[in-house]
Amino acid sequence: MGLLFRSRPPQPSETPAAPAAGPAPGAAPRGTVERSVLVQHGIHTGHFPVAGLRVREVRQTLGPLLNIDPQAVAVINGQVVDEEAVVKDEVALLSFVKPSAVKG
Repeated sequence: MGLLFRSRPPQPSETPAAPAAGPAPGAAPRGTVERSVLVQHGIHTGHFPVAGLRVREVRQTLGPLLNIDPQAVAVINGQVVDEEAVVKDEVALLSFVKPSAVKG
């Protein structure tokens, strides 16, 4: 039984890559950094570009992804906030937590 050997390693395509067509629609302009906020609910967590949204909009958008309980209380940087609070650029953490002594 013989082994197969290549005479030379595969080479990358020798045709130059096409130049980028520019930023995607809705993308941040060049030179700006889109700041993400850490959003968590229980064991589910992630960084998302939610600055400028109201808490209720974040809950609606990320609810299915992070399995956010509709009864969970919103907490921004350690302070309980209502559903109309706006997530500002300087927010480091938005948590959705169940009120204490609630099982489930």
